[in-house]
Amino acid sequence: MASHTVDVLIIGAGPTGLTAADACVAAGASVAVVECTTHVGGLARSASVAGNEIDLGGHRLLSATPNQRRTWMEFARRLGGVPMTDIGRRSGILRDGYVVAYPFDTQQFRDSVPWPVRARGAASLVAWKLRAPTGREDHTLDDWVKNRYGPFLAETFMAPHARKVFGVDPKEIPAGWAAQRILSPAFGSVMAMALPRPGRSPRPVDVVDRFFYPQGGVGVLWSGLAGLLGNRVDWLFESRVTSIVKQADGRFAVTVSGPGGDLTLSCGRIISTGRPEDLTMSLGLDDLGGAIAERSGRRDLIVGVVHVRDCPDGWHGYQWLYTHDTGVRAHRFNNYGEWQTLQCPFGVIGLEYTVPTGETFDVAGTAMKDMSILLPGGEVEFLGSQVATDAYANFDASADQLGLLDEALRGIGDGIISTGRQGAGIYINLDQAMRLGARAAALPAEHSGVVGRDEYSPYQEKVG
Repeated sequence: MASHTVDVLIIGAGPTGLTAADACVAAGASVAVVECTTHVGGLARSASVAGNEIDLGGHRLLSATPNQRRTWMEFARRLGGVPMTDIGRRSGILRDGYVVAYPFDTQQFRDSVPWPVRARGAASLVAWKLRAPTGREDHTLDDWVKNRYGPFLAETFMAPHARKVFGVDPKEIPAGWAAQRILSPAFGSVMAMALPRPGRSPRPVDVVDRFFYPQGGVGVLWSGLAGLLGNRVDWLFESRVTSIVKQADGRFAVTVSGPGGDLTLSCGRIISTGRPEDLTMSLGLDDLGGAIAERSGRRDLIVGVVHVRDCPDGWHGYQWLYTHDTGVRAHRFNNYGEWQTLQCPFGVIGLEYTVPTGETFDVAGTAMKDMSILLPGGEVEFLGSQVATDAYANFDASADQLGLLDEALRGIGDGIISTGRQGAGIYINLDQAMRLGARAAALPAEHSGVVGRDEYSPYQEKVG
C-alpha cells in the first residue's frame, strides 16, 4: 500500500475546505485534500450542459453589507480579476399560471394574484390571530409560517416547498429553519399584500435584493482558488477516507481509497468538511454515524435542463420560480438566461428535483412531463442533467448527535475537526463558509471537536 505524509489533511473541496487549505498553505503547512467527486466547489459549483453554463442550486454571493461586498471583490481580484456583476435577485412562486414574487412584494402580489386568493389569505391570518390574541410559540416551521402569514398562505405557498425539497412535513422541521430562509413581516405588511390599499405600496425596506455574481457562474471562484493553490496541495479526487487511527506518536494514520487503490496517509491534523457520519464511521463509531445519517435525512439535488422555445412573458425577470402545481415533481426551476453572467439564452431552464441521497429516477421523462403541465403545448427540448450530492439535509434534527460527535472527537485527542456546512450541520452563506474555513485552519493544532455551530445565523444579512 502506498504511503504519504502531510501536516494537514482536509476532507472536502467545497468553499470551506478550499479556504482552509488556502490558509494552511499560507501558514507554511503541507496539505492534502480528499474529495469524493471529480470537481471542486461542492454544492456551489458550475457545470456545462449542451454548451450552456449553469449553476447548481442557484447560489448567490450576498453583497448587502460593505463587508460582504469587500470580501467578494478582494477575492475576485486575488483570483486574477474575475469579472463580478451586481445583479438584482428575484424569485417567485409559479402557481396556477400566475407568478407571486418572493419575498412578497405588495404591489406585485395585488397585480398578479386573483382576488379570491388575496381575500382568503387576509381572512385566514385574521382568524388565526383572533383565536390566539396573546400569540403562539414557534416550535416548528409550520408554526413559524402560520404565525406570520396565516394558514392559507402557509399551505398555498410555503409548505409545498418544504414537502417537495426535504420530503418532510413542515410540522417536523424546527422553527429555526424558517428564520434562515423566510422573510418575517409585520402583520400589517401581510394584510397589505393580501388586500392592498389603493395606490402603490412601498417595497419592504429590509429585503436583500442585490447580489454579486461572477461571469461564468459561482463555480469559477472555487476552480480559480484550486488553480491558485495548484501543486502546493496534494489533490486526491474520486477518493474517500475509510479509516482514521490515532497513533502513539499523536499523528493520524488515514486510509484513503481512490481510483489507484488504497493510500496510507500520515498527518498531524484533520479538518473534515464532509458528511459527519462518514467521519464518524471512519473512526469506528458506527452507531453514532448511523444515527447522524438517519436524523439528517440527506437528499441529492438533480437538475434537469431543458430549452423552452417561447417562454411566457410572466417568467421574465425571475432567476427562480418555485413550482407547486398539482402533478409537477420539480420544486422550482432556475431561469438561467436571467442570471446575465451565464452563457445561456433565455429559455434555458433547470428543473430542480430532490431525492434521498443515491436514488435515481427518469430525469428526462419527468422534466418533460412537468413542462407539459407548466407550459401546455409549449415546444420543449431536454438538454441533459446534473447531480449535486447531499445538497439538502434537516440539519437541526441532527444537532444532538453532532453534540455527541463533538464529545467523541475531543475524547480521541488533539487535532481532528469537523466543520463546514455538512460537518457542523448548519446552513451558511458562502462568505460565512470561507470565514469558517479560515477559522478552522487558524485554530491551535491541539484543537478537536465540531467547529461552527455558532455560525448558525440568518440566511440574509440585513443592511443596518
